[in-house]
Amino acid sequence: MGRPRSHRVSRLGARIAIGLLAAVSLCAGMAGAWFTYTDIARTRREIMSPQALAHGRGRWVQAADADMYLQEWGDPKQPTLLLTHGTGAWSGTWFALPDALAAAGWHVVAIDLPPFGLSLTADGTRVDYSRAAQARRILGVIDTLDAPVTLIGHSFGAGPALEAAMHAGTRVRQLVLVDPALGLGADGSPPQCMADDAPSIWLRPRGVRTALVAATATWPGLTGTMLKQFVHRKDVVTDVLVQPYQVPFARQGFSASLGNWAVAFANGNCEGVDSLDPRKLRAWAASGPAIALIWGEQDSITPIAQANALRSWMPSATLATLPDVGHIPHIEAPSAFAAVLIRQLR
Repeated sequence: MGRPRSHRVSRLGARIAIGLLAAVSLCAGMAGAWFTYTDIARTRREIMSPQALAHGRGRWVQAADADMYLQEWGDPKQPTLLLTHGTGAWSGTWFALPDALAAAGWHVVAIDLPPFGLSLTADGTRVDYSRAAQARRILGVIDTLDAPVTLIGHSFGAGPALEAAMHAGTRVRQLVLVDPALGLGADGSPPQCMADDAPSIWLRPRGVRTALVAATATWPGLTGTMLKQFVHRKDVVTDVLVQPYQVPFARQGFSASLGNWAVAFANGNCEGVDSLDPRKLRAWAASGPAIALIWGEQDSITPIAQANALRSWMPSATLATLPDVGHIPHIEAPSAFAAVLIRQLR
């Protein structure tokens, strides 16, 4: 007689469990090997100073607690446009836009917000990456320019730009927010503080987050794939376009600094700054500088519903949209975006 059915089922279950355990162990081993490999590659890649990476282009200015790296285009005697970039970008990833703006008669200044690009901070482990701190750095740069500016903030850079504008007085004469990532809900609901959010928990060990960043955000082989998640027109992400985004990957301590920033960004909605408060936004906008919003209609990162919410808090703001464009207009539709931006400038 054969063995009882219950015994055969029990043995089958055990085999499945053993198979699953082996698969999990294999995946864990492969993941561990990948993290080890990319972390070693990081230490070999991140060996260059910001000065070496600048290749004589741009300059550094002392602003608040940082030596801010900036690049300039156009005649310094003309009205100044100050550009603040988005996540993963820097002053070297505006591509054709600064030249187009300079040709239209503007003095263009693009800065690097720490930890991105080539800006320098005293101690990478203790840098304040809050929106308020970034705003102070922006205001510090404006003070070195000795003239009021039009402030243009894209994506992540829009938050510090907005906060800076709210405290700038007459130093900012117009604010332009391009697909701003302000921590709003997908439907435009106000920012919600999530103090115990999971990302902030698993990013706390510094070594863990540095290895995680090295295996993903700063791994050169993934730059193009990650960039495509932010755009609607995937075909614009070519090798030629990707390379400038990778320049800071060789900067000393870049992955560690980016990991430190990620912790602050994960809890950004808990800062309690003025630009996260709709009531303060409304009061400020009523008597503040001119405000313009520019949005890609196909933006899946900051959906256009957020534009409607911002206009309810800042009724004087104008809104211009770009059809068939996602989150990064200056690479998806460079000419169309430049034309819209120039029309919005006052």
